[in-house]
Amino acid sequence: MNSGLTRIGLIFGSRSVEREISIMTAGKVYEVLLSLQDRFETLPIFLTAEGAWLTGEAVRDLLTVDAEIRKLAERGVTADPAERAKIDAEKLRLNRERYAPQLENLDRGVNATGADPLFLAPDPSAGGLMPQQERKGWLRKQVHPTIDVAFPVIHGTHGEDGTIQGLCELANLPYIGAGVAASAVGMDKIMSKLVFQGAGLPVVEGIGTTRRELLEDEAAVVRAIERTLSYPVVVKPAVAGSSVGIGVAHDASEALSMAKRAMRFSSRVLVERAVQRRIEVQCGVLGNHALTVSECEELISSGEVVGYRDKYPEDKKPGSADLAPSIIPARIPRALSDEIRSMAAAAFKSIDSRGISRVDFLVDSAAMKPYVNEINTMPGSLSLTLWERSGVKPAELVVRLVELALEAHRDKRSTQFKSTEGKALVDRRHLVTPGK
Repeated sequence: MNSGLTRIGLIFGSRSVEREISIMTAGKVYEVLLSLQDRFETLPIFLTAEGAWLTGEAVRDLLTVDAEIRKLAERGVTADPAERAKIDAEKLRLNRERYAPQLENLDRGVNATGADPLFLAPDPSAGGLMPQQERKGWLRKQVHPTIDVAFPVIHGTHGEDGTIQGLCELANLPYIGAGVAASAVGMDKIMSKLVFQGAGLPVVEGIGTTRRELLEDEAAVVRAIERTLSYPVVVKPAVAGSSVGIGVAHDASEALSMAKRAMRFSSRVLVERAVQRRIEVQCGVLGNHALTVSECEELISSGEVVGYRDKYPEDKKPGSADLAPSIIPARIPRALSDEIRSMAAAAFKSIDSRGISRVDFLVDSAAMKPYVNEINTMPGSLSLTLWERSGVKPAELVVRLVELALEAHRDKRSTQFKSTEGKALVDRRHLVTPGK
């Protein structure tokens, strides 16, 4: 602890197609943490596109200007055309003069101006971050600085997929969000579908294929799809987020083309039956053991699926989700809403998640039948607006997440990592005379 405050390491960025979304989430969380300065001290840590770890004033400045641009964007939504034009011009100026150059500066990694190159040591005895230039001898060096709780707000690969979580486990550092296995399964749409099925939850029929299978025999992949499914089908990368690389195919040619596009983002591709007349609904889950489930939120799509541009429009509507245009609560019968909320908690438990997650559903509007689509173990912007509309204010949510991280860490300490059986085996082996 630091002067009675809990020091939070706010980790964002990383090697992911969702890096820009991670910066947006970090900016929002940083604002909330600054409002809680009587409880928390925040150390922003930026992971570059090449994987370098940085902290310092340059990282804080990036989050500060991101907040300024976001506030302008929020003002612009309800402004008249003349005022909106002025706001857009100011956004563009800030982006060109401060945000883009600062991000470019940070992406220089160890050569960035105003940034300290540090990394988290995977050694519990180290207890914190290490200067990059001391990597060769980090076991013998004094660490600088320490953090009490890691708050990784990385979306997608190299962060939401169990990698950062594994590093925190090795460092014996409390961290916010799902554990290693839950993060990895939640990130993998094929694996999570299998887990949901095993838990008795309804999922849309689908088939997985690999990059190698596509490269070796395209026709065989198409035949496998057509034996299992009828067109149209949804094609998506198995391990990617924010609807990157997703599309709807209406025939074999389109399916093959979209599969090739999807495999650019993942070594495995998932093809599913397209739910034609669908409603896309999501809700949040919060907790480790006793769970709180948010209201249901209905996403508004401009096409056959909710795509990247739907999720991250340039001008979001007032009162909608943190990112995508939406309606809260969803325009569905209360009984269906209750069913979905119950299924969300079941999906959360099925992958052994903890902390916070958002579960996404597809609802067949003709039959009013819900299907679990996927789970996000680190939802964009933490779904702050959704939780606030569900009665949990942003500051309350962040405090609760820190408490849940510390609770999970206490649970881990009650786990035994040594066994008398193992020691006895070593002792017996050492008593055996060599060569006999």
